[in-house]
Amino acid sequence: MRYRFDYQVTPEATELRMAGPRGNIPADSWSIEAPASLLPGVDLAQRLIAAGAAISEDDTILIEHRAVASLSASEAKSLGLPPISDVVCHLETTGIIARPDFSIRQSWRRAAGQPIVGAKRTGAWLRVGNAWQRLPDALFEIAEGVDRLHALPDDDLAERLKAISSLREVLPAAISSASVETTGLIGEIAIAVADAFSLDLVGAGSDAKLEPILHRAGGNPDDWLLSADEQVAFGRDQFNRFGTARSVYALGKGKYLVLSPPLRKALAEVRRVQSSPIATKRALLASPRAFLREALGDDTEETVIESVFRETSSYAERVIGLGLWQRRVLPWIRLGTTNWFGPEIGDDTQGRRGAASAAGIVIGAETVPLSDEEADQLRARIENAIGANQKTVSLDVAGRVIDVPASYEALAALEALKVARSPLDQTKDFASPPGKESNAASEKEALVIKPNEQEIQVEANFSKRSAPPLGQPTGLASRLKHHQVEGLDWLQKAWAGGRPGVLLADDMGLGKTFQSLAFLAWLREGMDSRAIDRAPILVVAPTGLLENWRAEHDRHLSAPGLGSCVPAYGRALANIRKSAPEGRPGIDVEKLRRADWVLTTYETLRDYDRDFGQVRFSALLFDEAQKIKTPGVRVTDASKAMNAEFRIALTGTPVENRLADLWCITDAVHPACLGDLKSFSATYEKDPDLERLQRLKSSLDVWHGGRAPLLLRRLKEDKLPDLPRPIQRVSKAVMAGAQLAQYKAAIDDARQISKPGGVLEILQRMRAVSLHPGGSPLMSDSDFIEASARMRIAFDALDLIAQRRERVLIFLDDLDLQARLAGIIQRRYGMTAPPMIINGNVGGAVRQARVDRFQVGPDEFDAMILSPRAGGVGLTLTHANHVIHLSRWWNPAVEDQCTGRVVRIGQTRDVEVHIPLALLPESTASFDQNLHALLERKRRLMRDALLPPNATEADRNELFQATIR
Repeated sequence: MRYRFDYQVTPEATELRMAGPRGNIPADSWSIEAPASLLPGVDLAQRLIAAGAAISEDDTILIEHRAVASLSASEAKSLGLPPISDVVCHLETTGIIARPDFSIRQSWRRAAGQPIVGAKRTGAWLRVGNAWQRLPDALFEIAEGVDRLHALPDDDLAERLKAISSLREVLPAAISSASVETTGLIGEIAIAVADAFSLDLVGAGSDAKLEPILHRAGGNPDDWLLSADEQVAFGRDQFNRFGTARSVYALGKGKYLVLSPPLRKALAEVRRVQSSPIATKRALLASPRAFLREALGDDTEETVIESVFRETSSYAERVIGLGLWQRRVLPWIRLGTTNWFGPEIGDDTQGRRGAASAAGIVIGAETVPLSDEEADQLRARIENAIGANQKTVSLDVAGRVIDVPASYEALAALEALKVARSPLDQTKDFASPPGKESNAASEKEALVIKPNEQEIQVEANFSKRSAPPLGQPTGLASRLKHHQVEGLDWLQKAWAGGRPGVLLADDMGLGKTFQSLAFLAWLREGMDSRAIDRAPILVVAPTGLLENWRAEHDRHLSAPGLGSCVPAYGRALANIRKSAPEGRPGIDVEKLRRADWVLTTYETLRDYDRDFGQVRFSALLFDEAQKIKTPGVRVTDASKAMNAEFRIALTGTPVENRLADLWCITDAVHPACLGDLKSFSATYEKDPDLERLQRLKSSLDVWHGGRAPLLLRRLKEDKLPDLPRPIQRVSKAVMAGAQLAQYKAAIDDARQISKPGGVLEILQRMRAVSLHPGGSPLMSDSDFIEASARMRIAFDALDLIAQRRERVLIFLDDLDLQARLAGIIQRRYGMTAPPMIINGNVGGAVRQARVDRFQVGPDEFDAMILSPRAGGVGLTLTHANHVIHLSRWWNPAVEDQCTGRVVRIGQTRDVEVHIPLALLPESTASFDQNLHALLERKRRLMRDALLPPNATEADRNELFQATIR
């Protein structure tokens, strides 16, 4: 009996088995026992498992019907499945869509139009006679949609319309391919499903009305769900016709609007406030998420509240003058690309705007590129608008309209932009012209800050404080490591010396939380001894880390620790809520003042900034402080507006994308320590200079005159002597055959490119060829390895690792190669199961299960294959002591995070980091060698000068030129 794939269709999945001479083969052994002709199917099955679209059970792989429907003809053939059927789905509607008797009848016909009698669908399959026919994905989605509609109660109109809407979304592609025919209303109706909204206030004085503007969650915040006419009709008319929000609105002309249940509940609160005094409406506008928490209930997840209400740029601009926080306009100098590829290939913005597009302005968190001519035109329009008392001017950016505030601040930003582009005086100060201020200044209901962005407006100074004796507090339940004792000493001396705040930027894994808790415990003991005035402590952290803070508090501090904690997040908010006199949802300020320490989220701090702002905190700690790295947005302003004696920012990544990240975080803990943003950006970002950046770093992390530095940043390799240091093994092999031919062809093409984006295409091509030239799916394992210089090096290393019975992580971002590699490794080393794969398609629970399985396995050879971006963070895989960077990532920080999965506390063995490089047969440096040199240089700069790890356009061009020379 020959080997073959067999399949069986069930309602739950398509069951795939491999039959051999002695019966069905266990799925974990397919890679070993399958003949070469079946290996492409084995690799595909592994790819489906890695993506979470299939699971392995004994001798069966169960494949989701959706995945079966989406297989290409060649993929289906490799699994022994039939090609796509040529059947046509016919949909016929009866009844009126808004009534319970509306239904859709589905039938199947042949391409020539004859009905197929007795056809029965199961998942992605259609049973015709005694044979199964595989449905294409469009027909599968349509059939599933019809079934969902039929399963809903007749009286649930909203859900039925949502089901019809989903069906309508997949109909056009199927109709255009002639695989679906429709009769009746299904082809004529339009259904818009809304699940998010923003707010506007239209009208004047007491007659002003709230207008909800509808969106889709996850979409562009500035995109409306409805057309302009439909939005006006709904927001100003239909929404106000009924006493509360409805689940369905008929918009006319066959179009219906459906509100998701959370959105309907939120809009019911908006509708209730509609008849309230204007002060209450303004209060809702000022703190919409606080209102929503009450409307949706404390059981509602924070992410639901964040997604239901959209604080769009248009929203922030529209309500200017109504007492709301106003976004700011800043000059912006483009710093080059934020990744090695630059903008997406095919984006014509560069070509359309030309070389002068390398600058612009920032409105809120959005960058708007402007050429010199466009900036001059915008300046003239703003001046005219100010003269006409208009609030905004509209600007078309790549087909999208953005409202720019018509203000003197905007004119100052444009003037600063002009100077920044000039090679002349870069330090000239451009303050807003005097004599003109917004009439809304006195009405603003959010905490307005002096931002230090155009000029220094507020400067924090040293002022020595009283302090208890330095040293470890008595209430520690855990022992501080040596570097953590140093960190505590630095925090205590920064406090005593009078520094306004500090930035603790230790590498991940060095215990920033524990050091902070030790310092806060020292403060609390100082309050108990009356060496320090008593005041509450505020800890602000991302939602997902709040419980970790409480757990770390209980683990590292003996009772009573920091004392009584007031949790100001989630359900616990109900315990401290207190409405303000004007009807605005608020927090009981007295409960905050009486607390020993308060734990909250950045979002809660933003939404209740006026309440938190009334409390004088002894210490304010920002965990994962990169949350406040963006100037000019509400959460950053609210954080900077708090009243605290001492501030601590914690982050392992003080510079994520640009040096302005560091400026903004620093300005939150020690205002003006780095000057104003405009001057800082012009000095350090426009033309980065290594010596200048090194001086910047030393100004931050070196003790001066006995004063504690603002920044403390230590790396694991420096401060954990017991942690094994990674041993880098750079190995080289010469390209040959098809790989060398394809590489040289890429070089020849590179020397002749002229089209925009050509450099990026060539870099991608050379990177792919340097990894593997590709080949037939039927290529033998040995031929596949031999075809690539990098693969030969990698398997030489794997042979030694397997011989030592050790474990390895292989970082590779090509999903097809991941699956192929898993099969080769299993066959080559006789593993009982293929290596596990973690990539962006693997969900959180499955991902953690694979990590746990890898970590607790026996002490024998094993391998895990990971995508650098998906597997490079949030995982502890110390059971491995080898890392192979089979495909290099463009950002050295990402690559180091990948290595950090193994090099971390808990690792007891030496760690070897293998870097394979593909070389040319002659002495010319290859793409791999040039990229390796560039990444090593970026690493040094990251460490020595806080240079952002993202590559610049100059880096990209340097790599390109060095490779084609």
